Amino acid sequence: MPTLDGWRAIAILSVIFFHDSLHLHALGVFSTRWLYEYGDLGVDLFFAISGLLICSRLLDEERINGKIHLRGFYVRRGFRILPPVFLYLGVISILSVFSVIAITRAELAAGVAESLLFCRNLNTSYFLGTHTYGAWWYTGHFWSLSLEEQFYLLLPTFLVLIAGRYRAHALGVLAVAVAVHRSLAMGACPGGWGIKFHTGVRIDALLVPAMMAVLASSPQIRAVFQRYLRVWPLGVIVFLCLVPFGHGTAWGLTVFIWLLPAIVLGSVLNPANIFGRFLEWSVLRYIGRISYSLYLWQELFFTGHFFWKAPIV
Repeated sequence: MPTLDGWRAIAILSVIFFHDSLHLHALGVFSTRWLYEYGDLGVDLFFAISGLLICSRLLDEERINGKIHLRGFYVRRGFRILPPVFLYLGVISILSVFSVIAITRAELAAGVAESLLFCRNLNTSYFLGTHTYGAWWYTGHFWSLSLEEQFYLLLPTFLVLIAGRYRAHALGVLAVAVAVHRSLAMGACPGGWGIKFHTGVRIDALLVPAMMAVLASSPQIRAVFQRYLRVWPLGVIVFLCLVPFGHGTAWGLTVFIWLLPAIVLGSVLNPANIFGRFLEWSVLRYIGRISYSLYLWQELFFTGHFFWKAPIV
């Protein structure tokens, strides 16, 4: 899909500058201050890209072959995801044994096990704020990979079992239910900031783009999307304006989860304008192609994170 590598680059750069808590980079009047404060939304951009792309590919496979081959899907995902994961976890294990990084063996064992089982986002220490720095930092970013893999464990089966005409409805209803649950959960647990990582309060970040992919698979609805999402750069402006008010809130997260896949889909369907050509700039496309590796390995090069950020003077 055109422009997606560019969006991946923006997503990973947002996350990196957000995690770079020790430096605020500036060039004249420009700086990374906005990303320093709100760059964690790059993860939601990753979810929007991934949900649209994977669901679209599954639907294309069904259209071409008449069905979705579950085994082939899981084999492809395994070879795509697991080798870099094994390498990264192996390296941090070695660094931990030689005390190069500050993480105890108990913390390492728990982090590696939860990462390999893709259930890192289900650890209750996130919700209670009782996790230790070392255990959280070096494997904490596996929360998003865990959420994605949990979703992809269910999505193909869901598409197989639910008839085509009801797929978008079912995904939309589930997304609304998760948004309501998130509002209640975050309201009941204001001190447990990590609760927003849990599958039950965050998986709509993948349900919504999957729903849009199902809708866009219809030529008639795709034409409607192409027409009305032509103004996707305006959506970017709206998103940027809303972020300072909605960041960290349940309602804000819901708005971003619905707005981001609409923006990405609009760029995919209308890539010919100047903004679309920017997203296809060769430099951005290269960064986007290696974004998964950058996401995995960034934790070794940044020693702080947003929860302990010092104020910027």
